[in-house]
Parts: sequence; structure tokens; C-alpha cells
Amino acid sequence: MIEITYLFEQEYLEDVSYRLMRASTDDPWLVLSGCKVLGIIAEVEGTWSQLVGEDIPPEAIEGMGNLINKQQFSWLPNLIKKQWPKYVLDVVVESEDSYQIICQKEACPKRFLQRFTLGIHALAQRESSLVFKVRCFQTSGCYEVVKAPTIDRCV
Repeated sequence: MIEITYLFEQEYLEDVSYRLMRASTDDPWLVLSGCKVLGIIAEVEGTWSQLVGEDIPPEAIEGMGNLINKQQFSWLPNLIKKQWPKYVLDVVVESEDSYQIICQKEACPKRFLQRFTLGIHALAQRESSLVFKVRCFQTSGCYEVVKAPTIDRCV
């Protein structure tokens, strides 16, 4: 499950904090204010809109969509598939910091492990710590690649 917070700042009115939740990658986003469910939003043909629920201001929905699109879990899976198309069949977001990678049937697990371990540090955000569970067709198990956060040092 993924959960993020969006603060809708309004001129002359009190700011409103929304909690956005999604159970899996293909699900729309549940919008909550406090414990109250306000509605469901999703990106349809490139535009964020409310599918059901109470009226949420269109500016807030657009802001929520922009926030979601900026999050690493929104763009990293496609980037991984583009970077290693011979190895990666699919990438499933399990949570904000956990991903499952399903390898192509023909992929060599050892070669992918070597390339992925080195390459993921360049693709993912420097400050994030991530866990990738890699599943291969040739074996019933999986292995994990952990990307630790990179800390810049000033001299």
C-alpha cells in the first residue's frame, strides 16, 4: 500500500491536508481528509479527475496528481524496464520503498544482478533507500538488491 500526504494551500482560506492511498499499482487513489473518505481520483488519458465522491476542488485534484506523478514509484518502474528490456519483464510497486522485478524468461540472473546492482544507483533518487525483490523464471526463489541512500559529502 502506498500513502502520501498532499497539503492544499488556499489563499484567504485554511489549508486542507489530504491523505492519498492506493492499494496496488493499477488501483485509483482514495482521497481522505482526517478519517473521512472524500472520493477516488485517477489519471484518465493524461488528466487527473475525480471518479466518485464529494466535490474536491479541481485545483486540489490537479495538485494531487502533480504530486503523485513526481513520486519515484510513478516513474521508476518504466525507467527500469527501458534500461534493461532484455532482462526485465515487469516491475511491480509493492510500497514506496519496495519493488518486485520479474525477469524475462531468457534472462541470465547473474548477469542481470551485476548490471542492475551497479545501474540502479544512477536511476533512483539519491536520498532514497529501496529494496528490489528480483524473481527469475529459471529459479523458484528470488534475491534482493538493496539500494542504500547516497549521502553527498562536502569538503
